[in-house]
Amino acid sequence: MSIRRVKIENFRTIKDAEFYPSALCALVGENNSGKSNILSALKLVLGRAWLNADAFAQRDFWMHDASKDIIIELEFDPPLTYRKFAASSEIGIPVLRWTLTHYKQATTEAQAGDPRLVQECLQSDGTQIPVLAKAPRKGEQHKYTPLLGIPREVKAQASVIFVGTNRSLTSQAPGAKYSLLGRLLEDVDAALSTSQVTIPTKNGSRELSAREVFMKYLERAMQVLRIPEFKRLETVLRERSLENLGYDPTIDADRFRFHFGLLDSLEFLKAIKLMFREHDCEFDAAELGEGAQNALVVAIFQAYEELKLRGAVFLVEEPEMFLHPHHRRFFYRALRKLSKDNQIIYATHSPEFVAIPEYEDVRIVSRDSDGGTRVCSSTSASSPELREKLHKELDPERNELFFARHVVLVEGDTEKLALPEYAAGLKIDLDRVGCSVVEVGGKRSLSTFARIVSSFGIPAAVVFDTDSTDFWKDQQEAQKRCNEELRALRSDLVRVFEFDPKYESVLRKEMGESEYQRLCQAYPGLSKAIRHRLIAADASAPVPKTIRDILEPLAD
Repeated sequence: MSIRRVKIENFRTIKDAEFYPSALCALVGENNSGKSNILSALKLVLGRAWLNADAFAQRDFWMHDASKDIIIELEFDPPLTYRKFAASSEIGIPVLRWTLTHYKQATTEAQAGDPRLVQECLQSDGTQIPVLAKAPRKGEQHKYTPLLGIPREVKAQASVIFVGTNRSLTSQAPGAKYSLLGRLLEDVDAALSTSQVTIPTKNGSRELSAREVFMKYLERAMQVLRIPEFKRLETVLRERSLENLGYDPTIDADRFRFHFGLLDSLEFLKAIKLMFREHDCEFDAAELGEGAQNALVVAIFQAYEELKLRGAVFLVEEPEMFLHPHHRRFFYRALRKLSKDNQIIYATHSPEFVAIPEYEDVRIVSRDSDGGTRVCSSTSASSPELREKLHKELDPERNELFFARHVVLVEGDTEKLALPEYAAGLKIDLDRVGCSVVEVGGKRSLSTFARIVSSFGIPAAVVFDTDSTDFWKDQQEAQKRCNEELRALRSDLVRVFEFDPKYESVLRKEMGESEYQRLCQAYPGLSKAIRHRLIAADASAPVPKTIRDILEPLAD
Protein backbone atom coordinates (compact mmCIF):
# COMPACT_ATOMS: atom_id res chain seq x y z
CA MET A 1 0.00 0.00 0.00
CA SER A 2 1.22 3.49 -0.82
CA ILE A 3 -0.29 6.95 -0.96
CA ARG A 4 -0.74 8.01 -4.58
CA ARG A 5 -2.28 11.44 -4.01
CA VAL A 6 -2.51 13.86 -1.08
CA LYS A 7 -5.03 16.72 -0.94
CA ILE A 8 -5.21 19.02 2.09
CA GLU A 9 -7.43 22.07 2.58
CA ASN A 10 -7.52 24.63 5.41
CA PHE A 11 -5.14 22.73 7.71
CA ARG A 12 -2.70 24.93 9.62
CA THR A 13 -0.57 26.79 7.02
CA ILE A 14 -2.07 24.79 4.17
CA LYS A 15 -4.92 26.61 2.45
CA ASP A 16 -5.16 24.22 -0.49
CA ALA A 17 -2.44 21.78 -1.55
CA GLU A 18 -2.48 18.70 -3.72
CA PHE A 19 0.46 16.57 -4.78
CA TYR A 20 1.47 13.06 -5.80
CA PRO A 21 4.19 11.61 -3.54
CA SER A 22 6.70 9.16 -4.97
CA ALA A 23 7.91 6.01 -3.20
CA LEU A 24 10.72 8.09 -1.69
CA CYS A 25 9.37 11.61 -1.39
CA ALA A 26 11.51 14.48 -0.10
CA LEU A 27 9.65 17.58 1.08
CA VAL A 28 12.06 20.53 0.96
CA GLY A 29 11.52 24.19 1.58
CA GLU A 30 12.21 27.03 3.95
CA ASN A 31 11.19 27.08 7.60
CA ASN A 32 7.46 27.58 8.13
CA SER A 33 6.67 26.64 4.53
CA GLY A 34 4.39 23.78 5.59
CA LYS A 35 6.53 20.64 5.27
CA SER A 36 5.92 19.46 8.83
CA ASN A 37 2.23 20.32 8.57
CA ILE A 38 1.88 17.94 5.64
CA LEU A 39 3.39 15.15 7.74
CA SER A 40 1.22 16.19 10.71
CA ALA A 41 -1.94 15.94 8.60
CA LEU A 42 -1.02 12.42 7.44
CA LYS A 43 -0.06 11.38 10.97
CA LEU A 44 -3.30 12.78 12.38
CA VAL A 45 -5.67 10.88 10.10
CA LEU A 46 -3.69 7.65 9.67
CA GLY A 47 -1.90 7.38 13.00
CA ARG A 48 -4.97 6.81 15.19
CA ALA A 49 -7.08 3.66 15.27
CA TRP A 50 -10.06 5.78 16.32
CA LEU A 51 -10.38 9.35 15.13
CA ASN A 52 -12.98 11.94 16.11
CA ALA A 53 -13.41 15.71 16.06
CA ASP A 54 -11.65 16.04 19.43
CA ALA A 55 -8.37 15.11 17.72
CA PHE A 56 -8.37 18.54 16.04
CA ALA A 57 -7.63 21.84 17.80
CA GLN A 58 -8.41 25.47 17.00
CA ARG A 59 -4.81 25.96 15.79
CA ASP A 60 -5.37 23.26 13.15
CA PHE A 61 -7.62 25.56 11.11
CA TRP A 62 -5.98 27.68 8.42
CA MET A 63 -5.58 31.22 9.77
CA HIS A 64 -7.44 29.90 12.87
CA ASP A 65 -10.65 30.33 10.88
CA ALA A 66 -12.94 27.55 12.10
CA SER A 67 -15.68 28.57 9.67
CA LYS A 68 -13.81 26.80 6.85
CA ASP A 69 -13.86 22.98 6.74
CA ILE A 70 -10.61 21.08 7.11
CA ILE A 71 -10.38 18.42 4.39
CA ILE A 72 -7.71 15.73 4.21
CA GLU A 73 -8.08 13.35 1.28
CA LEU A 74 -5.77 10.47 0.39
CA GLU A 75 -5.81 8.23 -2.66
CA PHE A 76 -4.11 4.84 -2.41
CA ASP A 77 -2.39 2.59 -4.94
CA PRO A 78 -3.34 -0.20 -4.95
CA PRO A 79 -6.76 0.59 -3.48
CA LEU A 80 -7.53 -0.52 0.07
CA THR A 81 -9.95 -3.44 0.31
CA TYR A 82 -13.15 -4.18 2.24
CA ARG A 83 -15.47 -7.17 2.60
CA LYS A 84 -18.67 -6.44 4.54
CA PHE A 85 -19.89 -10.04 4.70
CA ALA A 86 -17.87 -13.25 4.58
CA ALA A 87 -19.87 -14.46 1.56
CA SER A 88 -19.61 -11.16 -0.33
CA SER A 89 -16.93 -10.13 -2.79
CA GLU A 90 -14.04 -7.93 -1.79
CA ILE A 91 -14.33 -4.35 -3.01
CA GLY A 92 -11.64 -1.76 -3.65
CA ILE A 93 -11.51 1.56 -1.80
CA PRO A 94 -9.17 3.98 -3.57
CA VAL A 95 -9.89 7.16 -1.57
CA LEU A 96 -10.29 8.05 2.11
CA ARG A 97 -11.52 11.52 3.03
CA TRP A 98 -11.77 13.23 6.40
CA THR A 99 -13.78 16.48 6.67
CA LEU A 100 -13.87 18.48 9.88
CA THR A 101 -17.04 20.55 9.64
CA HIS A 102 -19.79 21.67 12.03
CA TYR A 103 -23.27 20.50 12.92
CA LYS A 104 -25.76 22.65 11.06
CA GLN A 105 -28.46 22.05 13.68
CA ALA A 106 -28.73 20.60 17.17
CA THR A 107 -28.94 16.83 17.65
CA THR A 108 -29.31 14.60 20.70
CA GLU A 109 -25.50 14.44 20.86
CA ALA A 110 -24.36 17.93 19.87
CA GLN A 111 -25.32 21.56 19.57
CA ALA A 112 -25.47 23.51 16.33
CA GLY A 113 -21.96 24.75 15.54
CA ASP A 114 -20.17 21.95 17.40
CA PRO A 115 -17.33 20.32 15.40
CA ARG A 116 -18.24 17.21 13.42
CA LEU A 117 -15.83 14.82 11.71
CA VAL A 118 -17.12 13.16 8.54
CA GLN A 119 -15.10 10.11 7.46
CA GLU A 120 -15.70 8.67 4.00
CA CYS A 121 -14.60 5.86 1.71
CA LEU A 122 -14.86 7.06 -1.90
CA GLN A 123 -14.27 6.13 -5.52
CA SER A 124 -11.50 7.95 -7.41
CA ASP A 125 -14.10 10.30 -8.87
CA GLY A 126 -15.32 11.29 -5.40
CA THR A 127 -18.57 9.28 -5.49
CA GLN A 128 -19.70 7.02 -2.65
CA ILE A 129 -18.94 3.30 -2.62
CA PRO A 130 -21.96 0.94 -2.66
CA VAL A 131 -21.91 -2.17 -0.45
CA LEU A 132 -24.43 -4.96 0.13
CA ALA A 133 -27.19 -3.92 2.51
CA LYS A 134 -27.37 -7.45 3.99
CA ALA A 135 -25.62 -10.78 3.71
CA PRO A 136 -26.20 -12.34 0.28
CA ARG A 137 -28.50 -15.34 0.03
CA LYS A 138 -28.96 -17.65 -2.89
CA GLY A 139 -31.82 -16.61 -5.12
CA GLU A 140 -32.26 -13.17 -3.53
CA GLN A 141 -31.69 -9.97 -5.47
CA HIS A 142 -28.81 -7.99 -4.00
CA LYS A 143 -29.60 -4.61 -2.48
CA TYR A 144 -26.93 -2.01 -2.00
CA THR A 145 -26.39 0.92 0.34
CA PRO A 146 -23.60 3.53 0.53
CA LEU A 147 -20.64 2.58 2.71
CA LEU A 148 -20.75 4.94 5.67
CA GLY A 149 -17.69 5.93 7.67
CA ILE A 150 -14.28 4.27 7.42
CA PRO A 151 -14.42 0.68 8.75
CA ARG A 152 -11.69 -0.20 11.21
CA GLU A 153 -10.32 -2.99 9.00
CA VAL A 154 -9.94 -0.50 6.13
CA LYS A 155 -8.17 2.05 8.34
CA ALA A 156 -5.81 -0.67 9.61
CA GLN A 157 -4.48 -1.19 6.07
CA ALA A 158 -3.39 2.46 5.90
CA SER A 159 -1.45 2.76 9.15
CA VAL A 160 1.77 4.78 9.23
CA ILE A 161 5.08 4.70 11.08
CA PHE A 162 6.00 8.19 12.26
CA VAL A 163 9.54 9.22 13.22
CA GLY A 164 9.54 12.77 14.57
CA THR A 165 12.38 15.05 15.58
CA ASN A 166 12.52 13.27 18.93
CA ARG A 167 15.10 10.59 18.13
CA SER A 168 15.28 9.16 21.65
CA LEU A 169 14.92 5.40 21.91
CA THR A 170 11.98 6.01 24.23
CA SER A 171 9.96 7.15 21.21
CA GLN A 172 10.98 3.97 19.38
CA ALA A 173 10.52 1.59 22.31
CA PRO A 174 8.51 -1.50 21.31
CA GLY A 175 5.43 -0.33 23.19
CA ALA A 176 5.51 3.27 21.91
CA LYS A 177 2.98 4.57 19.40
CA TYR A 178 4.27 4.58 15.78
CA SER A 179 7.26 2.44 16.88
CA LEU A 180 9.06 0.77 13.99
CA LEU A 181 10.73 -1.63 16.43
CA GLY A 182 7.26 -2.51 17.73
CA ARG A 183 6.20 -3.30 14.15
CA LEU A 184 9.22 -5.58 13.73
CA LEU A 185 8.45 -7.40 16.99
CA GLU A 186 4.85 -7.95 15.87
CA ASP A 187 6.30 -10.04 13.04
CA VAL A 188 8.45 -11.93 15.55
CA ASP A 189 5.31 -12.61 17.61
CA ALA A 190 3.45 -13.90 14.55
CA ALA A 191 6.36 -16.25 13.80
CA LEU A 192 6.10 -17.82 17.29
CA SER A 193 3.04 -19.79 16.15
CA THR A 194 4.74 -21.25 13.08
CA SER A 195 8.18 -21.90 14.59
CA GLN A 196 8.65 -25.38 16.08
CA VAL A 197 10.67 -26.22 19.17
CA THR A 198 11.76 -29.73 20.19
CA ILE A 199 11.36 -30.43 23.91
CA PRO A 200 12.51 -33.56 25.76
CA THR A 201 9.89 -35.93 27.25
CA LYS A 202 10.05 -39.14 29.26
CA ASN A 203 9.62 -41.16 26.08
CA GLY A 204 11.95 -39.09 23.90
CA SER A 205 10.89 -35.70 22.56
CA ARG A 206 8.02 -33.89 20.89
CA GLU A 207 7.43 -30.84 18.76
CA LEU A 208 5.61 -27.79 20.10
CA SER A 209 5.13 -24.34 18.70
CA ALA A 210 7.50 -21.73 20.04
CA ARG A 211 4.45 -19.88 21.43
CA GLU A 212 3.36 -22.90 23.51
CA VAL A 213 6.86 -23.33 24.92
CA PHE A 214 7.15 -19.62 25.64
CA MET A 215 3.86 -19.55 27.55
CA LYS A 216 4.89 -22.61 29.60
CA TYR A 217 8.04 -20.79 30.67
CA LEU A 218 5.97 -17.71 31.53
CA GLU A 219 3.70 -19.86 33.71
CA ARG A 220 6.77 -21.18 35.55
CA ALA A 221 7.99 -17.62 36.05
CA MET A 222 4.56 -16.71 37.44
CA GLN A 223 4.81 -19.49 39.97
CA VAL A 224 8.17 -18.18 41.15
CA LEU A 225 6.61 -14.72 41.45
CA ARG A 226 3.87 -15.93 43.79
CA ILE A 227 5.74 -15.21 47.01
CA PRO A 228 3.64 -14.36 50.15
CA GLU A 229 3.75 -10.61 49.47
CA PHE A 230 2.44 -11.14 45.94
CA LYS A 231 -0.37 -13.44 47.14
CA ARG A 232 -1.37 -11.03 49.89
CA LEU A 233 -1.61 -8.12 47.40
CA GLU A 234 -3.76 -10.23 45.07
CA THR A 235 -6.05 -11.27 47.96
CA VAL A 236 -6.54 -7.72 49.23
CA LEU A 237 -7.37 -6.45 45.71
CA ARG A 238 -9.88 -9.26 45.19
CA GLU A 239 -11.62 -8.77 48.53
CA ARG A 240 -11.83 -4.99 48.30
CA SER A 241 -13.09 -5.19 44.71
CA LEU A 242 -15.91 -7.56 45.73
CA GLU A 243 -16.87 -5.27 48.61
CA ASN A 244 -16.94 -2.26 46.28
CA LEU A 245 -19.31 -4.17 43.99
CA GLY A 246 -21.64 -4.96 46.92
CA TYR A 247 -20.65 -8.58 47.50
CA ASP A 248 -19.44 -10.41 50.60
CA PRO A 249 -15.80 -11.44 50.00
CA THR A 250 -16.35 -14.67 52.00
CA ILE A 251 -19.75 -15.81 50.77
CA ASP A 252 -19.35 -14.62 47.19
CA ALA A 253 -15.68 -15.46 46.73
CA ASP A 254 -16.48 -17.77 43.80
CA ARG A 255 -18.89 -15.35 42.12
CA PHE A 256 -16.09 -13.16 40.76
CA ARG A 257 -12.40 -13.96 40.87
CA PHE A 258 -9.92 -11.17 40.32
CA HIS A 259 -6.30 -12.28 39.94
CA PHE A 260 -3.07 -11.34 38.20
CA GLY A 261 -2.76 -13.00 34.81
CA LEU A 262 0.06 -13.59 32.34
CA LEU A 263 1.16 -11.28 29.57
CA ASP A 264 0.61 -12.69 26.12
CA SER A 265 3.71 -13.06 23.98
CA LEU A 266 3.25 -9.75 22.11
CA GLU A 267 2.75 -7.80 25.35
CA PHE A 268 5.92 -9.41 26.67
CA LEU A 269 7.86 -8.45 23.54
CA LYS A 270 6.62 -4.86 23.77
CA ALA A 271 7.84 -4.69 27.37
CA ILE A 272 11.45 -5.53 26.50
CA LYS A 273 14.07 -2.82 26.13
CA LEU A 274 17.34 -2.35 24.32
CA MET A 275 20.39 -2.71 26.52
CA PHE A 276 23.93 -1.49 25.90
CA ARG A 277 27.11 -3.08 27.24
CA GLU A 278 30.42 -1.27 27.43
CA HIS A 279 33.26 -3.32 28.91
CA ASP A 280 31.67 -4.93 32.01
CA CYS A 281 28.94 -2.35 32.49
CA GLU A 282 25.43 -2.85 31.14
CA PHE A 283 22.79 -0.12 31.03
CA ASP A 284 19.61 0.96 29.26
CA ALA A 285 20.38 2.15 25.70
CA ALA A 286 17.96 5.07 26.33
CA GLU A 287 20.70 6.53 28.56
CA LEU A 288 23.08 6.91 25.61
CA GLY A 289 23.74 10.32 24.06
CA GLU A 290 21.42 11.68 21.38
CA GLY A 291 23.81 10.81 18.56
CA ALA A 292 24.17 7.18 19.67
CA GLN A 293 20.41 6.84 20.16
CA ASN A 294 19.80 8.22 16.68
CA ALA A 295 22.31 5.70 15.29
CA LEU A 296 20.23 2.92 16.82
CA VAL A 297 17.05 4.38 15.31
CA VAL A 298 18.80 4.32 11.91
CA ALA A 299 19.81 0.71 12.57
CA ILE A 300 16.14 -0.16 13.17
CA PHE A 301 15.32 1.28 9.73
CA GLN A 302 18.12 -0.82 8.22
CA ALA A 303 16.82 -3.95 9.94
CA TYR A 304 13.38 -3.31 8.45
CA GLU A 305 14.93 -3.04 4.98
CA GLU A 306 17.20 -6.08 5.36
CA LEU A 307 14.30 -8.23 6.53
CA LYS A 308 12.49 -7.22 3.31
CA LEU A 309 9.30 -6.17 5.04
CA ARG A 310 6.94 -4.25 2.81
CA GLY A 311 3.77 -2.20 2.55
CA ALA A 312 4.44 0.42 5.26
CA VAL A 313 4.23 4.19 4.93
CA PHE A 314 6.96 6.03 6.85
CA LEU A 315 6.69 9.69 7.81
CA VAL A 316 10.07 11.09 8.86
CA GLU A 317 10.90 14.58 10.09
CA GLU A 318 14.45 15.79 9.45
CA PRO A 319 16.23 12.45 8.98
CA GLU A 320 19.56 14.32 9.08
CA MET A 321 19.28 15.15 12.79
CA PHE A 322 22.32 14.20 14.92
CA LEU A 323 24.06 12.54 11.96
CA HIS A 324 27.63 13.14 10.76
CA PRO A 325 27.71 14.06 7.01
CA HIS A 326 29.01 10.61 6.03
CA HIS A 327 26.25 8.96 8.07
CA ARG A 328 23.67 11.23 6.44
CA ARG A 329 24.63 9.95 3.01
CA PHE A 330 24.63 6.39 4.39
CA PHE A 331 21.12 6.84 5.86
CA TYR A 332 19.87 8.38 2.62
CA ARG A 333 21.01 5.27 0.74
CA ALA A 334 19.28 3.12 3.38
CA LEU A 335 16.03 5.04 2.84
CA ARG A 336 16.31 4.59 -0.92
CA LYS A 337 16.63 0.83 -0.44
CA LEU A 338 13.72 0.77 1.99
CA SER A 339 11.54 2.66 -0.50
CA LYS A 340 11.69 -0.22 -2.99
CA ASP A 341 9.05 -2.07 -0.95
CA ASN A 342 7.66 0.76 1.22
CA GLN A 343 6.79 4.43 0.90
CA ILE A 344 8.81 7.09 2.71
CA ILE A 345 7.72 10.72 2.92
CA TYR A 346 10.18 12.95 4.75
CA ALA A 347 10.85 16.63 5.39
CA THR A 348 14.48 17.73 5.19
CA HIS A 349 16.78 20.74 5.16
CA SER A 350 19.83 18.70 4.17
CA PRO A 351 21.30 18.47 0.64
CA GLU A 352 22.55 15.00 1.59
CA PHE A 353 18.93 13.79 1.56
CA VAL A 354 18.14 14.86 -2.00
CA ALA A 355 19.99 14.05 -5.20
CA ILE A 356 20.17 15.59 -8.67
CA PRO A 357 19.70 12.20 -10.42
CA GLU A 358 16.51 11.53 -8.44
CA TYR A 359 15.06 15.02 -8.83
CA GLU A 360 11.63 13.52 -9.59
CA ASP A 361 11.45 12.45 -5.91
CA VAL A 362 11.69 16.06 -4.69
CA ARG A 363 8.65 18.15 -3.77
CA ILE A 364 9.39 21.82 -3.09
CA VAL A 365 7.09 23.27 -0.44
CA SER A 366 6.64 27.04 -0.35
CA ARG A 367 4.24 29.77 0.76
CA ASP A 368 1.91 31.55 -1.65
CA SER A 369 1.46 35.31 -1.69
CA ASP A 370 -1.73 34.85 0.36
CA GLY A 371 0.11 32.83 3.01
CA GLY A 372 -1.00 29.36 1.94
CA THR A 373 1.23 26.38 1.16
CA ARG A 374 1.95 25.07 -2.33
CA VAL A 375 3.76 21.85 -3.25
CA CYS A 376 5.69 21.81 -6.53
CA SER A 377 7.14 18.79 -8.29
CA SER A 378 9.26 18.75 -11.43
CA THR A 379 7.49 18.97 -14.77
CA SER A 380 10.60 17.64 -16.57
CA ALA A 381 10.44 13.99 -17.58
CA SER A 382 13.21 11.74 -16.28
CA SER A 383 14.61 8.53 -17.74
CA PRO A 384 17.15 5.84 -16.76
CA GLU A 385 19.61 7.35 -19.26
CA LEU A 386 19.26 10.84 -17.79
CA ARG A 387 19.64 9.54 -14.22
CA GLU A 388 22.79 7.68 -15.25
CA LYS A 389 24.18 10.81 -16.89
CA LEU A 390 23.46 12.85 -13.75
CA HIS A 391 25.04 10.38 -11.34
CA LYS A 392 28.43 11.97 -11.92
CA GLU A 393 26.92 15.20 -10.61
CA LEU A 394 25.92 13.61 -7.28
CA ASP A 395 27.25 16.33 -5.02
CA PRO A 396 25.68 17.94 -1.89
CA GLU A 397 26.78 21.38 -3.14
CA ARG A 398 24.85 20.89 -6.37
CA ASN A 399 21.91 19.33 -4.50
CA GLU A 400 21.59 22.64 -2.66
CA LEU A 401 19.79 24.06 -5.70
CA PHE A 402 16.56 22.36 -4.52
CA PHE A 403 16.58 24.62 -1.47
CA ALA A 404 17.25 27.89 -3.36
CA ARG A 405 14.92 30.75 -4.30
CA HIS A 406 17.28 31.68 -7.17
CA VAL A 407 20.02 29.67 -8.89
CA VAL A 408 22.98 30.85 -10.95
CA LEU A 409 24.33 27.98 -13.06
CA VAL A 410 27.95 28.22 -14.16
CA GLU A 411 30.18 25.84 -16.04
CA GLY A 412 33.34 26.00 -13.94
CA ASP A 413 35.17 27.03 -10.76
CA THR A 414 36.19 30.50 -12.00
CA GLU A 415 32.65 31.88 -12.07
CA LYS A 416 31.63 29.85 -9.02
CA LEU A 417 34.32 31.53 -6.91
CA ALA A 418 34.18 35.01 -8.45
CA LEU A 419 30.43 35.71 -8.58
CA PRO A 420 29.82 35.54 -4.78
CA GLU A 421 32.72 38.01 -4.28
CA TYR A 422 31.28 40.43 -6.82
CA ALA A 423 27.87 40.05 -5.12
CA ALA A 424 29.41 40.99 -1.78
CA GLY A 425 30.97 44.07 -3.41
CA LEU A 426 27.54 45.04 -4.71
CA LYS A 427 26.10 44.61 -1.17
CA ILE A 428 24.04 41.63 -2.29
CA ASP A 429 23.90 38.91 0.37
CA LEU A 430 23.35 35.74 -1.68
CA ASP A 431 22.45 33.71 1.43
CA ARG A 432 19.87 36.26 2.54
CA VAL A 433 18.16 36.28 -0.87
CA GLY A 434 18.36 32.49 -1.07
CA CYS A 435 20.60 32.31 -4.13
CA SER A 436 22.94 29.41 -4.87
CA VAL A 437 25.78 29.64 -7.38
CA VAL A 438 26.06 26.10 -8.72
CA GLU A 439 28.95 24.80 -10.79
CA VAL A 440 27.52 22.00 -12.94
CA GLY A 441 30.67 20.22 -14.03
CA GLY A 442 31.05 21.69 -17.49
CA LYS A 443 29.23 23.52 -20.25
CA ARG A 444 27.59 20.37 -21.61
CA SER A 445 25.59 19.97 -18.37
CA LEU A 446 24.22 23.51 -18.21
CA SER A 447 21.07 22.89 -20.25
CA THR A 448 20.17 19.75 -18.25
CA PHE A 449 20.51 21.58 -14.95
CA ALA A 450 18.61 24.60 -16.26
CA ARG A 451 15.67 22.44 -17.31
CA ILE A 452 15.57 20.68 -13.93
CA VAL A 453 15.73 23.96 -11.98
CA SER A 454 13.10 25.73 -14.09
CA SER A 455 10.83 22.66 -13.98
CA PHE A 456 10.40 23.35 -10.26
CA GLY A 457 9.54 26.98 -10.95
CA ILE A 458 12.87 28.23 -9.55
CA PRO A 459 14.27 31.29 -11.40
CA ALA A 460 17.71 30.61 -12.87
CA ALA A 461 20.56 32.42 -14.60
CA VAL A 462 22.72 30.40 -17.01
CA VAL A 463 26.28 31.67 -17.58
CA PHE A 464 28.59 30.19 -20.23
CA ASP A 465 31.65 30.83 -22.40
CA THR A 466 30.89 30.75 -26.11
CA ASP A 467 34.31 29.19 -26.72
CA SER A 468 34.56 26.72 -23.85
CA THR A 469 37.48 24.38 -23.22
CA ASP A 470 34.87 21.63 -22.79
CA PHE A 471 35.05 21.26 -26.58
CA TRP A 472 38.20 20.39 -28.55
CA LYS A 473 39.27 22.47 -31.56
CA ASP A 474 37.78 19.88 -33.93
CA GLN A 475 34.40 20.08 -32.12
CA GLN A 476 33.48 23.62 -33.07
CA GLU A 477 30.23 22.60 -34.77
CA ALA A 478 29.18 20.78 -31.61
CA GLN A 479 30.09 23.87 -29.59
CA LYS A 480 27.94 26.07 -31.84
CA ARG A 481 24.99 23.73 -31.40
CA CYS A 482 25.52 23.82 -27.64
CA ASN A 483 25.59 27.64 -27.68
CA GLU A 484 22.32 27.75 -29.59
CA GLU A 485 20.74 25.26 -27.20
CA LEU A 486 21.74 27.43 -24.24
CA ARG A 487 20.45 30.63 -25.86
CA ALA A 488 17.16 28.85 -26.52
CA LEU A 489 16.68 28.36 -22.78
CA ARG A 490 15.66 32.03 -22.35
CA SER A 491 12.22 32.30 -20.79
CA ASP A 492 10.36 34.07 -18.02
CA LEU A 493 12.21 31.84 -15.55
CA VAL A 494 15.64 31.48 -17.20
CA ARG A 495 18.03 34.36 -17.94
CA VAL A 496 20.99 33.51 -20.20
CA PHE A 497 24.37 35.26 -20.18
CA GLU A 498 27.31 34.50 -22.44
CA PHE A 499 30.95 35.45 -22.10
CA ASP A 500 32.18 35.89 -25.68
CA PRO A 501 34.45 34.15 -26.22
CA LYS A 502 35.50 33.64 -22.57
CA TYR A 503 35.09 35.05 -19.06
CA GLU A 504 38.51 36.75 -19.20
CA SER A 505 37.70 38.36 -22.55
CA VAL A 506 34.64 40.10 -21.13
CA LEU A 507 36.61 41.36 -18.10
CA ARG A 508 39.29 42.77 -20.41
CA LYS A 509 36.67 44.56 -22.51
CA GLU A 510 34.48 45.88 -19.68
CA MET A 511 37.25 46.76 -17.20
CA GLY A 512 39.71 48.01 -19.78
CA GLU A 513 42.93 46.20 -20.74
CA SER A 514 45.23 48.23 -18.49
CA GLU A 515 43.00 47.82 -15.41
CA TYR A 516 42.61 44.11 -16.07
CA GLN A 517 46.38 43.67 -16.39
CA ARG A 518 46.97 45.67 -13.20
CA LEU A 519 44.67 43.37 -11.24
CA CYS A 520 46.17 40.20 -12.73
CA GLN A 521 49.69 41.35 -11.84
CA ALA A 522 48.55 42.04 -8.28
CA TYR A 523 47.90 38.29 -7.82
CA PRO A 524 50.67 36.43 -9.68
CA GLY A 525 51.49 32.72 -9.51
CA LEU A 526 47.94 31.57 -8.72
CA SER A 527 45.49 29.34 -10.51
CA LYS A 528 43.00 31.04 -12.80
CA ALA A 529 40.02 30.40 -10.50
CA ILE A 530 41.74 31.70 -7.34
CA ARG A 531 43.21 34.75 -9.12
CA HIS A 532 39.78 35.77 -10.41
CA ARG A 533 38.21 35.25 -6.98
CA LEU A 534 40.80 37.64 -5.50
CA ILE A 535 40.23 40.15 -8.32
CA ALA A 536 36.48 40.02 -7.64
CA ALA A 537 37.10 40.57 -3.92
CA ASP A 538 39.46 43.51 -4.54
CA ALA A 539 37.66 46.69 -3.45
CA SER A 540 39.60 48.67 -6.05
CA ALA A 541 38.38 46.51 -8.93
CA PRO A 542 35.40 47.73 -10.99
CA VAL A 543 32.43 45.38 -11.39
CA PRO A 544 32.01 44.48 -15.08
CA LYS A 545 28.62 45.33 -16.60
CA THR A 546 27.81 41.71 -17.51
CA ILE A 547 28.45 40.67 -13.90
CA ARG A 548 26.12 43.44 -12.70
CA ASP A 549 23.45 42.25 -15.11
CA ILE A 550 23.70 38.75 -13.67
CA LEU A 551 23.66 39.73 -9.99
CA GLU A 552 21.68 42.95 -9.53
CA PRO A 553 18.22 41.43 -10.31
CA LEU A 554 18.79 39.05 -7.39
CA ALA A 555 18.56 41.96 -4.96
CA ASP A 556 15.00 42.84 -6.06
